[in-house]
Amino acid sequence: MGKPVYLGKVKFRWCDNCNVPLVGERCSSCGSIGRKVKITPPGEVRIGFEGDLKILNEVLNRQFGCSLDDKLVLFNRVPHRDRMDEVIVDGHVIGNLRYDPELFLFIFTLRLEGAYLLNSCAKKGIVVADEGAIEPILSGKNLMVPGVKDCSDGIEKGDEIIVRDPSGRAFAVGIAKMSSEEMKSENRGVAVKIRYAGYGELKLGKKAGIEEIIRANEEHLKKIENEAVDFIKKVSRENDLPLAVSFSGGKDSLATLLLAMESGLDFHVFFLDTGIELPETIEYVNEIEKKYGLKIDKISAGDAFWKSLEIFGPPARDYRWCCKVTKLGPTTRYILENYPKGLLTLIGQRRYESEERMKKGRVWKNEWVPNQLSASPIQNWSSLEVWLYILWKKAPFNIWYSRGLTRIGCYLCPSSDLADFEIEMKNFNGLERWENYLRNFALEHGIAEKWARSSWRWRNPPRWAGTEKVRRDYPRVEFEGDTWKMMNFDRNVDEERIKNMLFALPPGTWKFEEKLEVREDEEKEAKSLILRAIGCVGCGVCLGRCPTNALYLDEEKKIRIREELCVHCLDCMGPCPAENF
Repeated sequence: MGKPVYLGKVKFRWCDNCNVPLVGERCSSCGSIGRKVKITPPGEVRIGFEGDLKILNEVLNRQFGCSLDDKLVLFNRVPHRDRMDEVIVDGHVIGNLRYDPELFLFIFTLRLEGAYLLNSCAKKGIVVADEGAIEPILSGKNLMVPGVKDCSDGIEKGDEIIVRDPSGRAFAVGIAKMSSEEMKSENRGVAVKIRYAGYGELKLGKKAGIEEIIRANEEHLKKIENEAVDFIKKVSRENDLPLAVSFSGGKDSLATLLLAMESGLDFHVFFLDTGIELPETIEYVNEIEKKYGLKIDKISAGDAFWKSLEIFGPPARDYRWCCKVTKLGPTTRYILENYPKGLLTLIGQRRYESEERMKKGRVWKNEWVPNQLSASPIQNWSSLEVWLYILWKKAPFNIWYSRGLTRIGCYLCPSSDLADFEIEMKNFNGLERWENYLRNFALEHGIAEKWARSSWRWRNPPRWAGTEKVRRDYPRVEFEGDTWKMMNFDRNVDEERIKNMLFALPPGTWKFEEKLEVREDEEKEAKSLILRAIGCVGCGVCLGRCPTNALYLDEEKKIRIREELCVHCLDCMGPCPAENF
């Protein structure tokens, strides 16, 4: 399990009177102060929808022969090497639901509260300890074979176990170190390694629905809505730029869109179709457009992702060229074409998503999209605040949340967990092209087959992934000589295109006849320009940097310089996928 991540105050309490979760301190329904619930930071709690509950109940049925069909269940995302959630029922964490990336299986890990809750209905995973074993277990010992009075059939080593006393009360949980057959036949050894032990009970409250939860949190929701709307008005007033909302089809951008509508300001909305979106997301964007009478500009990256694969290879968490090519480049071009003086964009970013987003603040500029000023009205909101706000406003949300996804984005995003891919595969048949590509790539590069199933998501896979780093050859730019540097290339290149890009250098600092000669003080910039000329994928990121509009994409969708407009300022030399990746 990963370490807890502190990205801000954990905003989660429980009203025991109304039996509902709270995102503020006080319940709006009964006025009582909520009980603090100890959960793992950063505290990204969400309400369990149909997909979440289906996964949970399938696992509980497989492991214990029971389910939680009639309960309000919340899930708190916690750090782990794949997806893992603390499962919360009636204000108590009953265990962890995690996806094992080696077994490709969801597993439920019990806490004592979970044993108390499931004990009355559990039919599997039960071991009964005799009276003589109870005290040693309560004092921190494991359950040894001589202390086993009875056990369920079908237990395998490694299974999660509820330990009962002879009267039937659950008082410990742990992991089976033997099968049920071995527990019945062996005379010595550890039967169950105990994780937690102690007598207690889980106090269950009345069942609450969404309406009760909303009423209990209404005052807090009004408060954070007013603050967010005031922020939108303030940031718009302070920046003389057109206002827009970047709508992705996910919950955070939906909350941001709802807030923009509450502000009463004029704003535009745009949606970026990366070309690898889930089809229901496209349908959902159209639904939102129709429901709220909006005109949403649809920006299409076309097949930029698939074409760029030939140059960059598979994207990865530590090699995210894909966002630059399919999102940031098209966004830059859209803003340049429609808002030449720049654009103030409201984006559904939150501090609780990552350390990087926490540090970014509430207003920022992205070096990849220089003509956009970004602002997040929900920067300090938790996931549960976002969900309660959406439910409060009765806004429709993307159906993939109901199917079990916790984030909506490109269907092959390397930042997704394997659990996400499993959920997608059960509901979407469009992954075949990507899976075939990965298998072929692994075969061509002599990479272990396992890489194509899981560890392609890193260039430097973690140890548990069990595959090596993927090495690729990239273009090299080398100089030789003294004051004037002589250039050699390791691949065939379009010299005319290179000459055009080198025009950005100050006049008199280079010449290209039989070979390229570059003055030493311009060597770094020359190398960069050559790499861009060789590896341009036509993303257009650099277009927004040129103050004279000297840059354009030619008929081959490659960057070119209008030499008559270039002033050799080199402002275009910001980050570029062809060089950075």
